[in-house]
Amino acid sequence: MTSNNSMAGVRQALRTFQYGLFVLTSGRGTDVHAATITWVTQVSFNPRRVALGVRKDSHIYPLLKDQGVFALNVVGEGQEALASTFFKYVEAADHQFEGYEYVDGPATGAPLFPQAAAWLECRIVEEANEGGDHALFVAEIVAGDRPADAPQPLSLASTKWSYGG
Repeated sequence: MTSNNSMAGVRQALRTFQYGLFVLTSGRGTDVHAATITWVTQVSFNPRRVALGVRKDSHIYPLLKDQGVFALNVVGEGQEALASTFFKYVEAADHQFEGYEYVDGPATGAPLFPQAAAWLECRIVEEANEGGDHALFVAEIVAGDRPADAPQPLSLASTKWSYGG
């Protein structure tokens, strides 16, 4: 086995990790934000919890800290356009982001996309990774659903995109 201890080798190794694509949303009323993220995992059965990494210099990070709640909209196969829309800041108006209509989540009020493969509403219970460029939020799941006719979740590996390393 050939060993590559360089930072480039570490970066390539980290890019082998498997991730889904999610549109993270937070806020209520006219103060809502959305961002595409990939670093999400379940971390507890009881209580049901997820963990996610969010860039600290992103537009959504201060809102997450202020609101303490969010929704994860799972991006499905064939929904690459939905994911790519939120690689940048998109302003919301009239319950939509650039033509993507959303509804207010029943538990948190965070935006939910009806066309998503699934969704979860969550309440943040802790934040970690103080010295890192991403915050690690652990959150309790308070509501969620997966429509019967929903597409299969889209994986980052099946796209032309990469994030990590």
